[in-house]
Amino acid sequence: MTGPIVLQSIVTEWTETALINSLGFAVLAGVVATGIAFGYRGYSTRGSPVGVGIFAGIAVVAGWLNLVGLEHATSIGDVPLVHHATAAYFLGAIAVSAVAAEGGRRIGDQFAHDVFDIDRVAATGDVASLVRSARQPTPIELPDEIGDIDGYPPVDASVKRELAGRTVLVPQYRNDSALRSRLSTRLERDYDVDHASIAIDSDGTIDRLAVGRRRAGIGAMLPSGTAAVAIRGDPSPTASAGDPIEVWTTAGDSSRLVTTGTLRATAGNIATITVSADTVDEFAFDPEPTYRLTTRSDPPDDGYGFMSVLRAADETVRSVTVREDGSLDNEFVDWLSGTVLVVVRDDEVIPFPDGNETLRAGDRLSVLGTPSELDSLSANEERAPR
Repeated sequence: MTGPIVLQSIVTEWTETALINSLGFAVLAGVVATGIAFGYRGYSTRGSPVGVGIFAGIAVVAGWLNLVGLEHATSIGDVPLVHHATAAYFLGAIAVSAVAAEGGRRIGDQFAHDVFDIDRVAATGDVASLVRSARQPTPIELPDEIGDIDGYPPVDASVKRELAGRTVLVPQYRNDSALRSRLSTRLERDYDVDHASIAIDSDGTIDRLAVGRRRAGIGAMLPSGTAAVAIRGDPSPTASAGDPIEVWTTAGDSSRLVTTGTLRATAGNIATITVSADTVDEFAFDPEPTYRLTTRSDPPDDGYGFMSVLRAADETVRSVTVREDGSLDNEFVDWLSGTVLVVVRDDEVIPFPDGNETLRAGDRLSVLGTPSELDSLSANEERAPR
């Protein structure tokens, strides 16, 4: 009976030692994971990934077991490394350490929240969308005065009052260009704004903000000296917007040519046409009679198509006069922001000038670009009369 009693005593002692050691390893893994989670949250304000804490805790325990095993060639007492008891001891220690490491990670994360006063973000809403899309959002303070963009319809005064001095959240950015893009997207998405022109100071603050609406109607597309008129008409089935037309009266048995113009839109028997402003002054279109519209031969003109595309785009055309000794005087065309469409110099029209064309004082430029691109022109040059 002595043999079984001695064996039972040895097994009980080994088990007790293994349990105590495993508890110590669990504490060690938990402390390591707690420290890592605390430091990660404090440095980045984001929670550490689950696998990082568990891996760190297990790595410390596994390193300790390997070091002790290689040094003594045994695990506990005289139990050799190559033994099923040693395998059970190692697996149990690793499993308990993994559970303790996950608990330590959560404790460290919670502790960091309290120490560094880090607020949790709600799982839904605009702030959560920003965090998911581009990590931690950045607060941006808008100027106290919101301006209007030249060349665009103004935004309602109530919207500008709402934006003035407001702090908005935008996704993290690396440079001024990214800040302009992300702030513009935020303003266009959440406010009644179609375009935003943003000037950023050297310290990264918003120095100036101007907003505008998208151009609506055909007023912005009318050439100088023309007017738009809606009449009862019967255009040709093949006529489309932009086609040159003739307007004829159909009173009595005779027809008379009233004017020529351009078809802009049709809605049933109502046609909108653009004609010379002098024609409107000389001839009052009667809303009751029906006019006959016929298409006429005319050289191809891409102007209407260009204006249609320009109307839907973010870009606009701005006229600028080069001042003597101004910032544009003696500059190359290619050095300007935006695209120079026309240079008018001493009654000479230079369409699409070469990039090495040198600007002179008195030149009148028509420049195509976005509000941000045209800001540098309007801030330093006099606007040319339209």
